[in-house]
Amino acid sequence: MSSSLLKDPPGKPASDIKSSLPYIGQIAPRDARFCPLAAVSKWPYKFIQQPDSETISKRFFAAGRFRARGWTLYYIHTFLPSESKPLILVPVDEVQNLFDDIREQLGLIVRWPQKEKAPGFLLKFPEADTPRPQYLGRLDLHHSLDEMEAKIPPQKKHYDGAFRADDRSFAAFKRKMEDAIEATKQKNKNQRDKKRKQRIGTKQSWCEQMKRAQCYLGVRPRADPSMPDPVQDPDIPVRELEREIKRYNLAQCRDLPDLDVSEAAPFPFQSNVVFICVDVEAYEKPPRPITEIGISTLDTNDLINLAPGERGTNWMKKIRSRHFRISESGHLHNKEHVQGCADRFEPDFGVSEWISIHEAPQIIASCFRPPFSRPSEDTSADSLADDLEVDEPKRQLVLVGHDVQNDVEYLRKIGYDVANLSNLIEAVDTADLYRAWKHEQNPTNLGAILLALELVGWNLHNAGNDAAYTLRALIGITISARLASPNGNSLLHTEFTHRAKMVEREAHDRVQEEAAEWAVADQGGGDGGPPQPLVPIGWPSDKPARDALTKESPSPKQRQAEKKMSIMEAAKERADAAREEEAKRAAKAGWKEVEKQEIVSEPWVEEKTEIVQDDGNEDVGEGGFEQGITDRLAFLNGGGAAVGGGVKLPPSDGRA
Repeated sequence: MSSSLLKDPPGKPASDIKSSLPYIGQIAPRDARFCPLAAVSKWPYKFIQQPDSETISKRFFAAGRFRARGWTLYYIHTFLPSESKPLILVPVDEVQNLFDDIREQLGLIVRWPQKEKAPGFLLKFPEADTPRPQYLGRLDLHHSLDEMEAKIPPQKKHYDGAFRADDRSFAAFKRKMEDAIEATKQKNKNQRDKKRKQRIGTKQSWCEQMKRAQCYLGVRPRADPSMPDPVQDPDIPVRELEREIKRYNLAQCRDLPDLDVSEAAPFPFQSNVVFICVDVEAYEKPPRPITEIGISTLDTNDLINLAPGERGTNWMKKIRSRHFRISESGHLHNKEHVQGCADRFEPDFGVSEWISIHEAPQIIASCFRPPFSRPSEDTSADSLADDLEVDEPKRQLVLVGHDVQNDVEYLRKIGYDVANLSNLIEAVDTADLYRAWKHEQNPTNLGAILLALELVGWNLHNAGNDAAYTLRALIGITISARLASPNGNSLLHTEFTHRAKMVEREAHDRVQEEAAEWAVADQGGGDGGPPQPLVPIGWPSDKPARDALTKESPSPKQRQAEKKMSIMEAAKERADAAREEEAKRAAKAGWKEVEKQEIVSEPWVEEKTEIVQDDGNEDVGEGGFEQGITDRLAFLNGGGAAVGGGVKLPPSDGRA
């Protein structure tokens, strides 16, 4: 700590302050004003914007500078059920001194927090019959806050003053304490309320998206806001009021009848939309070229008078799918992050089609026009131009995807912007629909959604399959949600009660397990054993593991031998594989004798092998070890000789 931090606090010298300090527990004057210590310590981070916040922190708050100023502490018991610890306060004058020093030394204009934003930052206690702060001591580099708080007497169950717990003055005192505690938190109540409103808004958008999707599929009616409330109409006879109330609730999408999946959709298909699902797969390494495009469509006109069936399986049969593979990147296959399966488009969905990346925008555009994803062998520009001349009214389109925004961005990269379509009314994301159905915060992958719907998804991460399964998920989620909760929230109480019990059970198990671990670890008796030496970073902390690691650590000579052995094993494996491949090839061609053929040497033969030399080890010259490997290769292959950096196989009898 620098000597500048040990100077006397501004105002008075330390000796004068000590001589004028009151005794511990002395009640502060009625006209004294205070600030919560914790609120002052967070002041630059909570109320000052960057970069001024960082500048102030480095000069006056960080690295112990805040405590080094020295603070006169007072305490007050809050008498709040939720707070067992007393509130620590500092006089307003000392806070003002801090602000003055910031202005003088940094030239920054600092102001007290507004009362509307932080009503508990500045506290006054003028009431005669309410508790007032009591003196605690001086906080500095020589005394920690924990030491100071340990001197505070415990809070009494009831205040000894004149007011009772039901008095208005006591209620006002509690509100003041609540505001003060709120000021000590990193984020104030307004910020938390704002975050909460944002979270509610996001969840509400998911639920509204679910309801619109159900309206498109005819399993939920469209609300009629123009219908008057019959309760407000005095002219409706009492005997008809009940019937009118039911009609009104149905018009407001309340009290919906149960959905019968063995019957056709009970309500009109809103806008008679065509659902179009797009899924794009790209290669996992930069520049991430597009390798596949899957497009599936569901025309609600095909669902008229058709019962959805259990989980909507009847409607799923009406999905039409196409799978396009990009010829320029058809040789690229994902295998690091996900296992690609571009060549496994499900036969039930159709047959894969090879297209050029340059003609992809036109072909994609044809799928957004009638007859919507009709498989065709003729994908020429002339054929697509003929489709443009078909004089049919535009249908309303709904784009569907699982994390749909990513697929939209990929389409833009190849020159097709689906957002430019005038008849596209919205985009629906099955990840959001699932969250609305299950009331979950985090997104779920497509495979898990299919599992929850009791649907089998084969060869996912194939763009054509994913597009088809995403539309199936759309149907399954909307129908399952409608069956589970006809009016939106009838099962919320049961669901969250179940979740709360699960969380409580898990927390109980964790506490029990931790207690059992401590019971084993902290057994009675013993003296702690011998001293434990300081070990390097990354080494085990327990001695048996360190001893085992030390014993098992090979010497340089052993490491060199192991390296030679691993190269020998690799050479043998490659030689065996080469012989087996040649034998198979010979047997297939019907050869009776394999002519001597040169096998191109692999990198492990061509590269110079460098061996780390240690004192006392046998010196292996450059090329010596390599030549030894080559000779061993010849031996392993049955006596063939090394020729031209490669290996020549001996004549074979053609047997595998």
